[in-house]
Amino acid sequence: MTTFKFGIIANTGKESVKDVLPGFLRWLDSEGISFILASDFSKLMDITKWKSAPPLEIADHCEFVLSFGGDGTFLQTARVVAPRETPIIGINLGGFGYLAEVAPEQMKTAVKQVLKGEYSLEERMMLGVRHEKAAPEDQCYCLNDVVIDRGSVTRTIKLETCISGRYLNTFHADGLIISTPTGSTGYSLSTGGPILEPNLDSMVVCPICPHMLANRPLVVAGDKIIEVKTFSHEGAYQVSVDGRSVLKPSSCEKVIIQKAPFVTRLVVFLDRDFYAVLRNKLHWRDQMM
Repeated sequence: MTTFKFGIIANTGKESVKDVLPGFLRWLDSEGISFILASDFSKLMDITKWKSAPPLEIADHCEFVLSFGGDGTFLQTARVVAPRETPIIGINLGGFGYLAEVAPEQMKTAVKQVLKGEYSLEERMMLGVRHEKAAPEDQCYCLNDVVIDRGSVTRTIKLETCISGRYLNTFHADGLIISTPTGSTGYSLSTGGPILEPNLDSMVVCPICPHMLANRPLVVAGDKIIEVKTFSHEGAYQVSVDGRSVLKPSSCEKVIIQKAPFVTRLVVFLDRDFYAVLRNKLHWRDQMM
């Protein structure tokens, strides 16, 4: 099987992708840099001169994956390629750009740095979630967070939560977020959760609009297994991973969340500073005494 240097996955719904990517592909071709396209993009753009493969198979054919879009596209790419642990480079064509950090004007430089070995790799913890009746291998995976919420129900739900077999609390709330360190700057942060350094092996358990002010976010070790049995007056609730609804269990059915057996590998360039990224993305005041 031919191995290409770069696989390319893109958010085909973004007009900016159509503006930026064709010229970049021609540049790769002119430089003799091998690449393979996700077939959904190839068909959309009617690009037939270059090799393509289904998105789920891209990681089998390349050494690195370029993700063109925003952070949402990066999360989708992670779910596709993480089982192979193929390193991902995020090209930011969106807004926030916390995960997809490389700006379009920097992408050629980023490729050259990768070819020269001027980069490092960060391993980011992922989570798996499954219904209690499902087999351990039948999990849905995510890089940011698992969210258990009331969905269209108008009343709060009760979430009986256990950590590795030990009862923690029954939250009366709109829902519960279990986030990775990567996801700690997302939905969890907006509900009052802490920011974790992304290389930590831990999870944040954060209630959404809890009925009691004493219910606070909790950081637990990454090897813990979190079990949540949810009671809903309407008879159902929903479970989402990285913003995508994946389960709608019945009331009192349990879901199980634990660390995934693989990680997302993120290409980080040598001048990257996590604290500088925080200051920039969260608009913290950048002033030293």
